[in-house]
Amino acid sequence: MSQEEQASKDKLPRVPLDKVDELIELIRTRTNMPAFRLRIDASRTPGLTDTKLGGLPYWPADLAYPTTPKGQKLMLLAQLRLADFGGDERLPGQGLLQFFIDATDDCSGMDFDDSTRQNGFRVIWHETIDPAVTPEQVEAIGMPTSLVGFDEDYLGNPLTGEFALNVEPTTSCMNTADGRIDDLFVACCRGLLGDDFVAGRDSYWDLLDKDGVDRLFDELKCPEPAHLVFGYPFFTQEDPRYGALMDEFDTLLLQVDSEGEPGTGKDRVLWGDVGIGGFFINGDALRRGDFSRVLFNWDCY
Repeated sequence: MSQEEQASKDKLPRVPLDKVDELIELIRTRTNMPAFRLRIDASRTPGLTDTKLGGLPYWPADLAYPTTPKGQKLMLLAQLRLADFGGDERLPGQGLLQFFIDATDDCSGMDFDDSTRQNGFRVIWHETIDPAVTPEQVEAIGMPTSLVGFDEDYLGNPLTGEFALNVEPTTSCMNTADGRIDDLFVACCRGLLGDDFVAGRDSYWDLLDKDGVDRLFDELKCPEPAHLVFGYPFFTQEDPRYGALMDEFDTLLLQVDSEGEPGTGKDRVLWGDVGIGGFFINGDALRRGDFSRVLFNWDCY
């Protein structure tokens, strides 16, 4: 955009603050959806097939364990027992859903060239669980685990241990980090104030003054820390779902946030400099149980 075009935009009227509040409520109404909050429960030690962060994964002996192309075994980041999610129709059924990352890679297996390439990470669904699998059998596989905590050999491990998770139904609405917020805000503004007011502007930055932006950020923010299944993601930098990726990866499959241990100053989860990680999938593929296309991203401050 030329300086003249920007100067012309700067002279256009901004949304009055009372209308900003109306727009915020409209966005909440349009985007509110059921989600699940995952809360660390330090009072219990999770079992082999429980919903948890880190630790030993459930793994049948007759199934090839996930590795990088170089043969490095991946580490369990999170495991979700689908029975804990109340039969939510967006999920494929029962069993276990697992998320693996490369703990030996300082980027945790994220691929900057193609964030859907499952070389340094993997998402695996076990449709059934074999109760005969034991922790001793899994340990014999010899994979890295988060039980080592932060270690110089495992710079890609964001976990300091193994953590049981409680699954809590909640609701979620779009926040200002979501890459779709500009289009939605402009559409809502057009509906509330008309085409002439919007005048070709395509961002809330163009439509709001400083007080309006502050109000939007205060009201439409992601709670911290937020480990989520479904709902709307948060990013410390920017939404990685550009162009066609935005439509394809329309569902937040799992978000794992940095989190400290209350009252101690110690870390439980730490992505780089207090970052956040997320896995995204197409909603239709998820219902089919097809995890061949998943986008993995994490960023930090």
